[in-house]
Amino acid sequence: MKSEYIRVPLEVYVLCESDGSFSPKKLLYHDKSFEITKTLSVRPKCPKEVGCIAPLEYTVLIDNEERKIYYEHETNTWFSVKEIKNEGASNSAQ
Repeated sequence: MKSEYIRVPLEVYVLCESDGSFSPKKLLYHDKSFEITKTLSVRPKCPKEVGCIAPLEYTVLIDNEERKIYYEHETNTWFSVKEIKNEGASNSAQ
């Protein structure tokens, strides 16, 4: 089984701090709202699995689970990375 990765656009509500930084507070995905209870870290990091332009990686807590979301300043967009598992090409020929 081979995996592919896709870039998943997110709608993120943020608090703009006085120093110009962002604190993500809530995200919307498929019409569901998820509270971000804590930001654990922020660092410049481009996920190797998908194309992007110098994003910041936010490691956050959502429902007591650690998640990674990305903010791409160049395009002013938030996204996550999702793994899609594909059955091998040999299965499609059957």
